[in-house]
Amino acid sequence: MSDTTQAQSGAGQAWPPAPAASARAARRMLGFAWAADRRLAAAAFVLVAVQALASSLLGLWLKLLVDSITSGRAGAGALEAGLAIAVSIAAQAAAESADSQVRITLLDRTKHLLDRRLLELVGGTPTLVIQETPRHLRQLELLQAESWEFGAAVPAVLNSATTLVRILITLILLASVSPLLLALPVFGLPIVILSRYTAGLFSTGSELAAEPSRRAEMLYYLAASRPAAKELRLLRLPVELQRRFAAEHDEIRRIHVRLNARGIMVRLAGRMLFLIGYFGAIVLVTHQALAGTASIGDVAMTAVLAGQVLTLVTGSAEEAQTLLRTLTAAARYLYLEQVTKPSAAQPSGGAAVPLRLTDGIRLEGVSYTYPGRAAPTLQDVTVRLPAGTTVALVGDNGAGKTTLVKLLAGLCTPDCGRILVDGTDLARLDVADWRLRLSAGFQDHARFEFSLQRALGLGHLPDLDDADAARTALERAGAADLPAALPAGLATQLGPAWPGGTDLSGGQWQKLAIGRAMMRADPLLLLLDEPTAAIDAQSEHELFTRWTRAARRLRERSGAITVLVSHRFSTVRMADVILVLQDGRICEQGSHDELTAAGGLYAELFELQARAYR
Repeated sequence: MSDTTQAQSGAGQAWPPAPAASARAARRMLGFAWAADRRLAAAAFVLVAVQALASSLLGLWLKLLVDSITSGRAGAGALEAGLAIAVSIAAQAAAESADSQVRITLLDRTKHLLDRRLLELVGGTPTLVIQETPRHLRQLELLQAESWEFGAAVPAVLNSATTLVRILITLILLASVSPLLLALPVFGLPIVILSRYTAGLFSTGSELAAEPSRRAEMLYYLAASRPAAKELRLLRLPVELQRRFAAEHDEIRRIHVRLNARGIMVRLAGRMLFLIGYFGAIVLVTHQALAGTASIGDVAMTAVLAGQVLTLVTGSAEEAQTLLRTLTAAARYLYLEQVTKPSAAQPSGGAAVPLRLTDGIRLEGVSYTYPGRAAPTLQDVTVRLPAGTTVALVGDNGAGKTTLVKLLAGLCTPDCGRILVDGTDLARLDVADWRLRLSAGFQDHARFEFSLQRALGLGHLPDLDDADAARTALERAGAADLPAALPAGLATQLGPAWPGGTDLSGGQWQKLAIGRAMMRADPLLLLLDEPTAAIDAQSEHELFTRWTRAARRLRERSGAITVLVSHRFSTVRMADVILVLQDGRICEQGSHDELTAAGGLYAELFELQARAYR
């Protein structure tokens, strides 16, 4: 399934989740907590059972105590009832104390497990479908913000189970006084029924506040980040950022205050209705006691149990809201699992990656549209990248150069058409094996704040701590002098935020990223997407001359292909094949001499840039 198709299928899913999805989400939540720590989960069930029994039986022990005293036969019966009350209170207190510790530990372990599974889900998705689909990215961000809800899953289920047990015991005891008292919980049903509505207000608030929350986080990051500090001060922006940050939080507050006020009014109306039933129950049992059909102990027990019914009904409504919130968080996880799951119609991977390229890479009718966009970025691209060649991509911003690089790396999948590697569809290749045979350097590279050695070694994990391999990679990247410029050489900690850490210039960070791409000595495909944008033109020219020589050696050994994206034509002209992209299509292709002689778009762009250097 292509990224676009997945985005469309995701967009059609109902949100908030339907009851069937909620049931799946409930099972998933319990599964997370059970997998996090089975013994703690089991202990939590035992502890809530003790609390439920101890709390529910207090009313019965009180009835026995009062009846024993008022009957004039206070003795062993009163003593036993008093001891039972003491034991129940002690058991409940002990169980609550232990339960608190169990739940805190279980919450922590479950959240840790969720974070790990989220990393596996996002990191294990071979394409950029989550990061490049706004709807998917929004659900991921909301799930990260609500990840604690997963840890609260088992406590929420346990609280609900406890409430149901207490309600059952309470109803049995009330029925022993008068069957009419069984109508009391009916007065609390509106609270339970309306809990779905009030829980929906919480979910609605999270959804409505998602965008201003993202903007507030972005503004906070800008105000506190080091890269933006110079521009913020020179442009006198800190006060403006603070104003906008406050405005976003005011908007978030208004959303939640408005919805919370609505929820409070709904809950207050439900409680007022229950109070009518509560007073009616007390009047009924008091009347029976005066008529001699009920004891004073029955009155005392009814007063206690009827008050508990209010607590239980209110608690069950609140627990239902908590459950719905946890179901919403779990449903987000299920949603992300679904949209990243390969389609049954998609060719299954597993075909072997060739040891060397003999024919090369062919694109046949390849088109791609980014999720959420109407216009395609690439349209019906058909081209052959011959084995052993250096291919340059040229075109204006937005022409589709980076998208073509992503498709070759398998970071995106075509909406239509196919990419063939020596005749085998790229979609059928084992994606992990394909990634092991390619290297890449990007303009928007990551800044890994590890030691210089490890920041390089990440480019080829088997050589993570191999100093010789790191030096060789830096030599290929034209940065052999970088270790000598740092206080501890390859052992230098990068990043000024770390103790003893050293920051690099923009050009040094970029050379480091290129060096990381050079850690793999024999890739089948080397992708360089403007990796030298922060480096001067002369240095870029020298680097590409070096890469061209290395490409010739790789050509003999493995038929490797180098794909370069650059705006500097002094570099591009050395490529074997130049592809000129315009509006998502390849409008010209050939060598530098062929394209300049043709007098087309490439010749025009080349002349414009050459004129600027005269």
